[in-house]
Amino acid sequence: MNRERNKLPTVARCNREIDSSNPTAKIFSETAVGEVIRPPKNVIGIEPRSPAGYYVYTITVSGIVRYIGKGKGLRMYAHMKEVKSRLARDFRLGRIGSKFQRNLTRAVLAGEKVTEGVLAENLTDKAAYEMEYDHLREYVLAGKRDQLWNVIPGSIYTPQELQAFTDRLRRNLNSRDRLIRYFSGRTLAALTERQQLMW
Repeated sequence: MNRERNKLPTVARCNREIDSSNPTAKIFSETAVGEVIRPPKNVIGIEPRSPAGYYVYTITVSGIVRYIGKGKGLRMYAHMKEVKSRLARDFRLGRIGSKFQRNLTRAVLAGEKVTEGVLAENLTDKAAYEMEYDHLREYVLAGKRDQLWNVIPGSIYTPQELQAFTDRLRRNLNSRDRLIRYFSGRTLAALTERQQLMW
């Protein structure tokens, strides 16, 4: 096989260890730094493992949990797939809509190690949602809200955040704007009712 015609420029290096028993390992181990050689077309690449049923997963960047999610099939790999496709074309970091995707792209560009991990698998959809919610709540109550790149549900807050929100709603009851008074009153009533149900 002519190695020269198979050479491609590389954007980022792969940090996977090479397994010498793998038939494609020799091809990848012989490449020069800054180059990637395509494996022959008849060699099948390693597919990511798909967890069974619904599952809860984390995405860790340089050893820090940055995202907690739930999914089915190959959902947890979709985030990095989107980043890789973005890196293959021209893009502007500021135009990436999702905070998570923007931060993940920034981390990949900085060369940080990104890993996906399964917390629990073979769950029902409802059980996976509840487990994801509980993990997000644990992080928020531990004061790690800023560590996560998730969009945190509005129903998860620390006691201090709840008090600040309630105080703001009470101040809004004296607003000149009738709609602000109306919606603040409704939200405050719903919040009070939910707190009474919890006690």
